[in-house]
Amino acid sequence: MRAVDQEGASVHVMVMHQFVENCAEVTKDNTFAAQIGSRLDPSGWPMVGLALDTAATLGEFLNIYVVNAAKVATSATPYLEIRGNITTFGEERRFKPLIEPRQNDGFMISLKLSILENALGPALEPEKVLLVLCDPLVLPKKYARYQSIKGNNMGPRIQFPSEWLAVPLSRYLRAVEPGLPPRKMGQDDFLSSFRGLLEQSIGEGGMNLDGAAKLVHMNSKKLSRTLFSLGTTVSQEVSRAKMNHAKAALSTSTLSIQEIASSLGYTDASNFARAFSKDAGLSPSAYRLKYSPQK
Repeated sequence: MRAVDQEGASVHVMVMHQFVENCAEVTKDNTFAAQIGSRLDPSGWPMVGLALDTAATLGEFLNIYVVNAAKVATSATPYLEIRGNITTFGEERRFKPLIEPRQNDGFMISLKLSILENALGPALEPEKVLLVLCDPLVLPKKYARYQSIKGNNMGPRIQFPSEWLAVPLSRYLRAVEPGLPPRKMGQDDFLSSFRGLLEQSIGEGGMNLDGAAKLVHMNSKKLSRTLFSLGTTVSQEVSRAKMNHAKAALSTSTLSIQEIASSLGYTDASNFARAFSKDAGLSPSAYRLKYSPQK
């Protein structure tokens, strides 16, 4: 308990496995961890939020999720496997657990199931879903509508029809609190996320259409169509991000105008100066003189 209770401490995964097993024993609730996993709202996780904002189908959503989840996972490898008409969404542990990870499997299955429920919405058909985990008895009664079987200790997984991968992504997310109406992911969410990603990357040599599309895991045509429906274009958004970056650099850094221009992909500082003056109404040097606290 001390290891779990220390803020900022690094806790070995086996300690956590034993901890949740003890919690289930103390509460006399065999479904303890699965109940917790089913009540979490995964849409707040960066990898889930990005996938919900940018994917058009379940297949795109799960690909984005798995790629980004793998970057932060340390004890298991998330995966998406397609074999004919069956797709498996799961994770594989990188070591053999010393105890049967019953509660951990219950937590991860219920969490992954929540992600699928959020992504598919009413298109999900429980009778076509198979849950595989080391002990199906840790699942709450509400999961009785799903098929479940006993697997090994190396990781839980969910199997469903491959044809679901082409199903359009549901934009209606399950409410965290029972009784609350679901929240709809709006177009403004996508545009805000896209602009944030652009501004994080724009100072690394500029940005083109393909580079912008990669930021949101889309092809360039789809990104262009999406932005057009929002009343803007990739070119306008890239220009906007460049000017915002330039204004911040001019007012807060000692970088030369040439260095700022180069960081934004301009090969000629005069071209940068013209674009900046048109946007800000001031030349880069005049803007720095007016807004830099070092003036």
